[in-house]
Amino acid sequence: MSYDRAFLWGPANFSARPPARLVGEGVVVGLLTAGLVAGAAVTGVLTGFDTVGSVVGVLVGLAAAGYLFSTNAGRALVGAVALFGGALAWWIPGQTAQAVLAARGESRTVVVAEVHVHRYEGRNYVKNSCSVRLLDGTPVPTEAWRTCGATARPGQHLTMVFDPEDAVPPTDRILPATAAEALAGPAAATVALAALCCVAVIRSQP
Repeated sequence: MSYDRAFLWGPANFSARPPARLVGEGVVVGLLTAGLVAGAAVTGVLTGFDTVGSVVGVLVGLAAAGYLFSTNAGRALVGAVALFGGALAWWIPGQTAQAVLAARGESRTVVVAEVHVHRYEGRNYVKNSCSVRLLDGTPVPTEAWRTCGATARPGQHLTMVFDPEDAVPPTDRILPATAAEALAGPAAATVALAALCCVAVIRSQP
């Protein structure tokens, strides 16, 4: 194997199956990394600290990449673990919020309090967002975007989906039909991260 290829993808050059020890270590590292990244992101959302959860997930991905680097894993695989882990940590919270709302969300009527016009000059594009409040006058912390059209006016009634337990913010987006549908992509990506870590470990030794 050439030096460049070994540097990028690891020095492994097995003529048969890789050693069981390496496979076992790869499985452990993969499951631990993917589980901690996804678990931190999901826990952050459910406890109201989604940014903290994402940051912890990113740090876990970087720590895993650092460990793989120290084992002489291929640098391309090390970089992929760091990037993939970080991207997953920032993607999961949004999908988790959608899953929560799909599972137990309640539709409520809100009233437009103010319309904000966003002009994107470079694309010659205009988009509205609406600050809204509940019928009893309570302000809603999240703006409506999808249903705040060009004809939106203060006093107009819109519909948003709320979490009765207030774990995630309300939205007027179209939600997946089920929580499982919302989490299918993150689940597949989590498995892919675990597999990537496993391959990196297995290829880290000749």
